[in-house]
Amino acid sequence: MVGASASGAALLERPVTYDPGYDPESHHETILGALVRVIEEAASDSPWALIGATASRLQGVDAHSPNLEFMTTEPALIALGEMLDIPTDWGQGTHLAANRLHFMRHGVPVFVFGDPIFHGPYESLSPRDIPSLWDARVRVEIGGAVVPCTPLEWEVILAVCLGAQQRVEALRQVMLQRGYDSRLVVRLLREGHVNSATEEAVWSVLEGRTE
Repeated sequence: MVGASASGAALLERPVTYDPGYDPESHHETILGALVRVIEEAASDSPWALIGATASRLQGVDAHSPNLEFMTTEPALIALGEMLDIPTDWGQGTHLAANRLHFMRHGVPVFVFGDPIFHGPYESLSPRDIPSLWDARVRVEIGGAVVPCTPLEWEVILAVCLGAQQRVEALRQVMLQRGYDSRLVVRLLREGHVNSATEEAVWSVLEGRTE
């Protein structure tokens, strides 16, 4: 573990102030390879995934964020914190509650969430209780590493639940054009225990219906 901690700590930087014109997002693909190797080692057999805007963007969606965001289990998060020599801290915002790690890599903010719970106006989604989500991760090759990403079917359900309309529209465009796995959508909705109104809203998006 000593060697692992040293290699993990090499990823850690202090928060920085961006120079004018600096674009953290342009560095995502450059640093993902090294990040994946460290998270992979910490997670061991625990599931983990890249989530959010970057996971969607790597699958062709027009989604943007300066951050890189991952989710995994609580034990894997603690192991990663030990490797990086930084403490985990509890965070609860409008849409997300989780223990987390936050560090910088080449000016890019990196967040790792342990067993997060996503809160919308009418729904709460707990990924650890949705086996189909982990089975359906999409593996994208970046920087010599394979990054497991949450599938678009999950991202559109989450965006609907959170009321993130801009993200919903970006996902809708790609999924209507490229198609989607309707059986996976059914499983995710069922395992997520969403209410009937949310389920109807998701299918309205995926079937291209207008209100």
